[in-house]
Amino acid sequence: MKLQEGRFIQGLRNMFSLRWDMADPDEIHNTIISGTKLQGTNMCILMLAILIASIGLNMNSTAVIIGAMLISPLMGGITAIGYGIATNDLTLSKGAAIRLGIQVVICLITSTIYFTISPITTASSELLARTTPTAWDVLIALFGGLAGIIGQTRKEKSNVIPGVAIATALMPPLCTAGYGLARHRLDYFGGALYLFFINSFFICLAAIVVLKLLRLPHGNDISPKALKKIHRNIAFITVITMLPSIYLGYDIVKKTMDNSSAEKFITENFDFDGTQIVQKTIDTDKRMIEVALLGKKISTADTKALQSELKAFGLGDYKLVITQTEVESGVTADEVEKMLEKNADDEETQNKVAQVLAQKENDDLKAENENLKAQLDSYQSYDIDMSDIAEELAIVYPNITGAAGGHMSSHSVGSPTTVNGITVVLYENKALTDEQLKTVTELLKKRLDVSNVTVIQQVEKQKDTTSKAESTDKKKKN
Repeated sequence: MKLQEGRFIQGLRNMFSLRWDMADPDEIHNTIISGTKLQGTNMCILMLAILIASIGLNMNSTAVIIGAMLISPLMGGITAIGYGIATNDLTLSKGAAIRLGIQVVICLITSTIYFTISPITTASSELLARTTPTAWDVLIALFGGLAGIIGQTRKEKSNVIPGVAIATALMPPLCTAGYGLARHRLDYFGGALYLFFINSFFICLAAIVVLKLLRLPHGNDISPKALKKIHRNIAFITVITMLPSIYLGYDIVKKTMDNSSAEKFITENFDFDGTQIVQKTIDTDKRMIEVALLGKKISTADTKALQSELKAFGLGDYKLVITQTEVESGVTADEVEKMLEKNADDEETQNKVAQVLAQKENDDLKAENENLKAQLDSYQSYDIDMSDIAEELAIVYPNITGAAGGHMSSHSVGSPTTVNGITVVLYENKALTDEQLKTVTELLKKRLDVSNVTVIQQVEKQKDTTSKAESTDKKKKN
């Protein structure tokens, strides 16, 4: 029996042994050192990888970002730092750290230049995802680093290294930091650099642990006192690095739980005959739940009871805001389902609501609602965002310093207000030529998708330096 237990335990040890299929120590040394070189193709590949990753983040393309991570040579320097610490070769670690710092600076410069000249200035969801690291990023970096160093120390290299490169994602945070510098967003810059540090540090920590377990030969002898100091510093940095990510992770978990509780609260408590939920919004930042109802109006007592019920769902600090559109005869869930499409946008939802109200009210109310709806659509169309248009025009004609625009309406006595197209005011330091003005007008028609655009040029006044000089001369003569 004891013999069988011994064989079973030995079998488990062999199954999870790190020394099985381990490469020769000299081969491991050469493999890790080769990844830290700055000469030759490594730097070219690094710059190309950062450009590819920047384009992927800019275009919100996950596939392009993954491609950049696969060809990035950044992980070699991080692993080398851990290898130097594990083998007591601090000279190697310092050299690898310096080379890694140079690579990081080059990446930041490259990505900053790209995002400075890129016409797409909006932060994509892929980019924003790299600005708020959490405790899960720590775990990903740690587990990825463990897998990566185990793969690097094997005789036969597998697909572990490419997988680790994708999982730990070293390139996207540096690109995001470059975006933060280019767009003067220090919050993006700081968050992205923090994520990069998390990934780098815990990959390095994983390398130290695995290489220590492999008992590789030491390059230099370090005194126990110095070794203890190194271990103490590593432990201190580990704790300091993890604390902010744990806080951010807790915040995300809290918001997720609040969102789930709010959904449950709405499902269980908003069950009124003849009244249906048209729209619901849960804002965890403002601690607010907004519910839009259609049908029979619920009483003030019911509203107060709903607010009190929030405490039972752990949402006592949330404010409940109920908006009601009354229909005396009430509406059913089937009618609301017909009214709302699964992926309807705001404008389509308003149209559906207007249709249901028209069916439930008399002919006079129907005509009035249709008139109000038409006015609402007209007012909404007045809102024109000129920020991107002004930037685009300034690229083509640098003398354009700004732009303002909107619908221009005219009114004649005895007749309703009419909208006569769009008027755009261009602020310039020098007036456009007739040919340039014609070109700008055509561009605006296509950009705004309208047939009638009126362009007004507003040339900024220049200071009359000549008259000032003459006035000074007269004073001197007097």
